[in-house]
Amino acid sequence: MLVRRHEDRIFGLALKMTGNRSDALDATQDTFVTACRRAGSWRGDAAFGTWLYRIGVNACHDLLRKRSGRELLEPDGGTEGGDSWLESRGRPDAGHDVQASVTLRLDLAHALKDLPESQREAVVMHDLGGVPYGEIASLTGVSIGTVKSRISRGRRALATLLEQPGSPQASKEE
Repeated sequence: MLVRRHEDRIFGLALKMTGNRSDALDATQDTFVTACRRAGSWRGDAAFGTWLYRIGVNACHDLLRKRSGRELLEPDGGTEGGDSWLESRGRPDAGHDVQASVTLRLDLAHALKDLPESQREAVVMHDLGGVPYGEIASLTGVSIGTVKSRISRGRRALATLLEQPGSPQASKEE
């Protein structure tokens, strides 16, 4: 029952962090196997979903370290739901054609890849996963201020990267 309840969210996280469907499936499976093995370690300090989300983040980091020679992010999908800042950057405005939408998603995937790991993790957790600042702080072992700073810097860096010449955003404004 817990797998059914949380698998879409964990898979969405894994897909955004690894950028690869196959790796996302592996990380999702690793997340639930680890959660079963460590079920006794959940203390209830945070919601179960948040605890599981942290296990998912760790599973993605482990997988990415193992596959360090591969691209971190390849655009092959996204997560469903949520109207976050990050997701809205990859969504076309009314009237944009499909090619512009695809190009923007590619640019977003490459921009995410270029962020420092701590910023990418915070932005993905908050903007794509909907994890509150306090829970991210608890999960990452930093202060809420640091989490907010990482998210803010990550968003600014993404905006800058997406507005560089040749990106769909820059072309739209010209």
